Amino acid sequence: MRRPKPAPGSPNTRDQILDAAQRVAAKRGAGHVTLDAVAQESGLSKGGVLYHFPNKDALINGMLERLLAQNTAAQERAIKTLDGPVHRTLRSILTARQAEHRDLNPDVAMAVLAAAAEKPQLLDPMRAHIRQRYAQLAAEDQARQAPQQDLDLVLLMLAAADGLLFQDLLALSPLTPDHKERLNRRLLELTEELLS
Repeated sequence: MRRPKPAPGSPNTRDQILDAAQRVAAKRGAGHVTLDAVAQESGLSKGGVLYHFPNKDALINGMLERLLAQNTAAQERAIKTLDGPVHRTLRSILTARQAEHRDLNPDVAMAVLAAAAEKPQLLDPMRAHIRQRYAQLAAEDQARQAPQQDLDLVLLMLAAADGLLFQDLLALSPLTPDHKERLNRRLLELTEELLS
């Protein structure tokens, strides 16, 4: 029997599978994201899952690509709220990390990191994303003819924000959510104070 096409506005099959993978990661842990578990959670046959993701690596890659796309979308939404052209990329990254803009699913991040522990090449899309982001930050400073120490400061601010994010994702941070949020806001304030 053929399954009906998704109704307008409903997720397509690929998104249904990725949603199911997220639910498996949230319910059972990152190590339990398997094609069988995702097929069961999505209500699709394993063949249906394999049609879109021929192996677990492809599924993890799909999860990572969607995570990066969501992060980019949050950053693009954040950039629309910013005044002035100076350090727009860094400021949009820091703004997107604030609670009211954040769209990062920690279950997906943990599933990707768990899989990447076995196969580091699964993080290649993330590496490319980070290289692109660094190039964009450098290009903004070069366009402003800013001194090298400005770019160094930009990269240090980003590294601090990334450190807070990864501590949070790995459940290593001893800070309360309010304290973490204050630190994220302070990084944005420092960016505006030191780099304007």
